[in-house]
Amino acid sequence: MKLPNITGSRSRIWTTTVLALGFAICLLSIAQSVSTRNAARKASSPETPTTFSKPALVRRFQQLITPARLASHLNLLASDLFEGRETTTRGQKLAAQYLASQYSLMGLAPKGTAHPTDPLSPSAYFQPFTVYRATPKETQLEVEVNGSHVASSTFSAEAHDDLSYFVRGNALNTKGGVVFAGYGIADDKLGYNDYAALAQKGISIDGKWVMLLADEPLADAKTSLLPTPEHQLSNWTTKFSKRKALLAMGKPAGVLEVRLDSPHVQGTFAENAANASLNARRVGPLSLNQVGALTPTYAISGKLADQILSSSGHKIEDLRKQIDQSLKPAVFEVSGVTVQANVEQAKPLETENVLAFIEGSDPQLKDEVVVIGAHYDHLGLNPALKGDQIFNGAADDGSGVVTTLEMAEAFMTAKREGFGPRRSLLFINFSGEEKGLLGSDFYTHQEHIFPLENIVADINMDGVGGIDAKHPTHSRNYIYIIGGDNPSQEMIDANRRVKELTGINLELTPGPDFPSDQRNFQTQLIPFIYYSTGFTEHYHTTGDEPNTIDYEHLARVAQLVFGMTWQVANQDARPQGVNRSQVTLEGYVCPPCPYECDDVVYDHPGQCPVCGMNLVPKYSGPGIRAAR
Repeated sequence: MKLPNITGSRSRIWTTTVLALGFAICLLSIAQSVSTRNAARKASSPETPTTFSKPALVRRFQQLITPARLASHLNLLASDLFEGRETTTRGQKLAAQYLASQYSLMGLAPKGTAHPTDPLSPSAYFQPFTVYRATPKETQLEVEVNGSHVASSTFSAEAHDDLSYFVRGNALNTKGGVVFAGYGIADDKLGYNDYAALAQKGISIDGKWVMLLADEPLADAKTSLLPTPEHQLSNWTTKFSKRKALLAMGKPAGVLEVRLDSPHVQGTFAENAANASLNARRVGPLSLNQVGALTPTYAISGKLADQILSSSGHKIEDLRKQIDQSLKPAVFEVSGVTVQANVEQAKPLETENVLAFIEGSDPQLKDEVVVIGAHYDHLGLNPALKGDQIFNGAADDGSGVVTTLEMAEAFMTAKREGFGPRRSLLFINFSGEEKGLLGSDFYTHQEHIFPLENIVADINMDGVGGIDAKHPTHSRNYIYIIGGDNPSQEMIDANRRVKELTGINLELTPGPDFPSDQRNFQTQLIPFIYYSTGFTEHYHTTGDEPNTIDYEHLARVAQLVFGMTWQVANQDARPQGVNRSQVTLEGYVCPPCPYECDDVVYDHPGQCPVCGMNLVPKYSGPGIRAAR
């Protein structure tokens, strides 16, 4: 038997192993060489420069935003086809589809939360949320006096009468007795206090309907009978002072506001009830909360007021004359009377924000996000108007929305040419701004898709087209710049430098704090800069049409906002802000508003019971005073 040649076999195995090892080393060397070359190429590629460092480069992309391109979008978005884009309506949803399709065409990534089964669906860009109508589907007021049914009033979009109609507040089933509280004024400085008179008589309003006369004692539409300076109308007629005083007195079941013939009222009560019924066909006020905090309020006629007062022996007109002549309260509890409100709630409605995303190019900065926002809803249409019934909303805020589209297109062009933003950009077109900043409220307080600490700045545009006839210098080539004292001042200063470096011919005017979506970012301690042309000549009228816009001016504004966004997205340091890890949530407050109801701290979110605005977080900690 012949033995195998072990020495030869070992030699062949060794040779094969050496060759394989050599081949592997060669491949590794090639891979390392390729990796080294790629790393060197990557290292040699410059980061996207800031506007400060390369203004000429930024100017090249700014010039992609042209009057013609802005006009092409706005002439469609603010056309009658979109029916005024009122939140939850067909027109608003058509606008959402249009915006999503434009972002998709440009190549921006969808960042919605709708998660459609088809990833190419426009709804991939949608952030849906539920809203609730403040106006109920139907209400019925039933009045009993000493156990006998004496009156019934029905109000809806299809039915009305000359007795009552729903005005505002919780649409809830409510039953209780009635207290007559005069004008509902509590003002010791003016020497007139209905609630002090009630307290003196030991009358509580808790769980009862409070009957109030509208307005205040008046000589005419502009003259108060109360001892105000020069007898001007007081806050009791012009503001929400009555609601605040009412809540300070107790927890009423509701308010019955008697609307007699008044210099402030045009037409009869029946005519106003008919108009209210017609308006009930519209969407009307909306809320993020199914049950609001506002006390239910019904307007009632003198006729119904007398039926309610029948057991007291008083007539409502006699009571008004008595108070107006004496300027002394006449208050009492109405014995034997019960008022019951039976309410059929309106169904919840759906709307959506539109979110589109450009991911940052810098591995260290791409998790930081710059939000560019503009609301796309408007006022819809009003069937009660004669002639033009559509509020097209070209300046407010179609101009801001088409600017977001053109900015997105310019940033995508820059990215394709190797100049993508270092930080990520999130374009948000909000719904529900006209209903109380609802879309931005939902995003910032309920469903922010990025951690709030990762949002480095909010750049908001609301009405960047149009002209304010009350501009301080009567300029027609300006933009109002709004921001908090700190930390937003850093961005305001940077914006001024961006304008100068890029040579944009535009006047920068410090602006008053026009309420808009930036407020919800501000309350979350996020630095912001807000661009607006203010209360323009066609503000909230049917005259806000695309043909009223100066597109050359709009293009200059859009180019400025683009240059500022480029700076924030590409500078090394994020804008100065508040360190969220060092702040404490104290509760919830009404946002700053002109109705003096933002001094109460609540332990829960919801609605302000005085003005109805959504409550926002109140924080304490380093820098908070300046940030708010």
